[in-house]
Amino acid sequence: MSRFVKLTNVLLNTNYIRQILIQPNKYYIYVASETFSGFNFFGFGTISSNINWIQVCETKNPVDYKIISDWINDPK
Repeated sequence: MSRFVKLTNVLLNTNYIRQILIQPNKYYIYVASETFSGFNFFGFGTISSNINWIQVCETKNPVDYKIISDWINDPK
């Protein structure tokens, strides 16, 4: 079963979180996408995915910042 974090404008599936960059008064939440692209040329090639991010700022989004802070400190 997936776990979600409800922010003001986003319902975030925590299974897709790849990284959280913690900076003073800001969080950058990197979320992996399900789309992949790549190519294959005679057995050699690459594959990549898009990684999107969500910025949560303490001064601009104090409610969301507190939600993420509480979730990081006590993920249950």
